[in-house]
Amino acid sequence: MKQGTDWVEQLVELHVLAENGDAEAARKAADWVADDPTARALWASVERDCERLRQPESRG
Repeated sequence: MKQGTDWVEQLVELHVLAENGDAEAARKAADWVADDPTARALWASVERDCERLRQPESRG
């Protein structure tokens, strides 16, 4: 997949689609990150960011 300069956007888009139940996007993403350590690291970073954003803010 990683063709051109928009590969980060492509990966994030696949992440959003996969998170919302798009099986084809999930398959494409799984294939991509399985073969590309850079994409795998970015995917993990996006997942951490999403998880952090889902957490309610702790207010002291």
